[in-house]
Amino acid sequence: MVQKTKEFIVEGDTIKKKVKPRVKHSKHNALRLPDEKTEMLRTIKSLPYNPQTLYKYEILVHLMVDAGLRVTEAIQCRLSWFLETEDGIAVKVPVKDRDLRNMKRDWVPKTEAGSRIVTFIKKEIGEKVKSYFISNPRGIQGNNKAKAISRQRVYQLVKLIGSKMTPAKDLYPHALRSTFANELVQGGVTLHTLCYIMGWDNLETAKNYVHTSEAAATQDLIRTMRSLN
Repeated sequence: MVQKTKEFIVEGDTIKKKVKPRVKHSKHNALRLPDEKTEMLRTIKSLPYNPQTLYKYEILVHLMVDAGLRVTEAIQCRLSWFLETEDGIAVKVPVKDRDLRNMKRDWVPKTEAGSRIVTFIKKEIGEKVKSYFISNPRGIQGNNKAKAISRQRVYQLVKLIGSKMTPAKDLYPHALRSTFANELVQGGVTLHTLCYIMGWDNLETAKNYVHTSEAAATQDLIRTMRSLN
């Protein structure tokens, strides 16, 4: 007879502690920089779609991996969200805007902290992304309702890209955001800056996104402490 409880499984005279399923955090699937990031972009270009569609998918991925936007932010992004600053091209996620997939309602960020301004680290990528939106003011959604992109479609697309990479990668949208977060950390931004840029309400969220290796931690320690001397 097998008895199950929340904590243990009892099989006859044997008591076994339940093994909790491993929680998959984005930091475990973030792209290794810069090699896997380059491989991902190469893979997009090899997908069996027409050039216009491939370009749209590339821009979509840039919004997540180079600006850290959430899926819903990326598919709602539009030309009016872009700013040209002294530091380059930035995306301003508003407090709310009209929902591009359903113009009868408003779209709002996932959290209050989601309303933020993110500047592309590489100016050339920011200019490339903005140029796409100049030609396509409604961005990824376009003007054809029948071809509107959902969160589920983006998830499927990113999974497909990961499966076609060499070697294959278990990839999903949050892993792309995690890649951006890790790039910021490696660059030496403060935790408060990280939270603002990523649109997080608290520092606890960073634990699921940011992976720090022994080597990275050592380099960060030496760089930070030596700069004080």
